[in-house]
Amino acid sequence: MEYQFSNAVLNTRSQSFEVDGKKAVLEDRTFKLLAYLIDTHPKVCSQEELVAYLWPDSVVSPWSLPRLISDTRSLLRRLGVKQDVIFTVRGQGYKFNPEVTIRSANGTAQLELAILRAEHNSDGAHLKFWIGVTLLMCCVCIWLVINHGFVHEQNTSFKASEPVDAKGRILWVDDNPKNNTKEQGYFLKKKIGVYNTTSTQEALLLLSMYEYSVVISDMGRDGEPLAGLKLLRAMRAVGDETPFYVYTWVESDKQKEVIISAGGQGVATKKQELYNYVLLHFSDEKI
Repeated sequence: MEYQFSNAVLNTRSQSFEVDGKKAVLEDRTFKLLAYLIDTHPKVCSQEELVAYLWPDSVVSPWSLPRLISDTRSLLRRLGVKQDVIFTVRGQGYKFNPEVTIRSANGTAQLELAILRAEHNSDGAHLKFWIGVTLLMCCVCIWLVINHGFVHEQNTSFKASEPVDAKGRILWVDDNPKNNTKEQGYFLKKKIGVYNTTSTQEALLLLSMYEYSVVISDMGRDGEPLAGLKLLRAMRAVGDETPFYVYTWVESDKQKEVIISAGGQGVATKKQELYNYVLLHFSDEKI
């Protein structure tokens, strides 16, 4: 289906998004959020319903959905969408704001959104079941907050983890994130969110979409020995001054010199050294 609203078009078949005819890239969860809100428009979707849909089989921070909503609004404004797309209904949840025109995949038929709403509402029993499951998950989430101080997605590689009341975010670029599990766990306990990606291209895309307090990168990955340096240079070339550290196994004064001269903040080869560097950007933290 192709959904047209404001000056934008979202196509669920081709997984594409356009603003004023220009293609834009949306993160997978952002795309799913928009598609779901459009599909259920003008219904108000509760936080529990959206969490169950966007993070299936996962226990996440109570702030994960509000953070995603905020980031999505900010991204759409930067892309040039003329209307406020996601509307907050106080005490109830969120709904899609603009009027939507739906066109079938072959482009020959115009459908009213009410048809899709009727189909959605006919599945009320199924929805109630999943809402019940979600409420149970929320109880588990609250228990984790009380007893452990933070929760994260059940993913041992820490692909995307955000503690409750996160003080900031780290973007961690490494083609083997499991190598850094202990270090990332340390930052999570310090209430610092950790987001993993494995490539320079994806890192640059994420940096263009979201704000991060620090970037940590390995030096070599995927057969490219200077991948970390190239990422740093690409960031500085577009004016991105996010603090940047290389975390590597090989200690070299020349490597540190090259990274600092390219606009980076330092190179760490030991866990404690990395902690010392990163926590400088969270002044209230004590090591």
